[in-house]
Amino acid sequence: MSYAIVPMDEALAAVAVDVGGRTYNVTEASFSEANIGDLDADLIRHFLVSFASEAKINLHAKVISGINDHHKAEALFKALGRALDSATRIDERILGRVPSTKEVIEG
Repeated sequence: MSYAIVPMDEALAAVAVDVGGRTYNVTEASFSEANIGDLDADLIRHFLVSFASEAKINLHAKVISGINDHHKAEALFKALGRALDSATRIDERILGRVPSTKEVIEG
């Protein structure tokens, strides 16, 4: 599991993930416009819900602050990338053991 808090100009987003086989998603992100460029802003939430479900991860994503919709979306996706990168790295301190207090969850 891991998290990331990422700024993008005036926007700030936080994402926490647990890559542990349990699907759950909480997304708190509001956009002032229906579209961000050519992208329907509703698809951002839909993507995060679908991604968490298909990847079988616990994903919490929140836009903490921001004015520009593009900056809010960019901060959100950069935080997702950073959190996933960190959560999927091998921890040299616990080689050979599952990095979880829950052990392995069979699906």
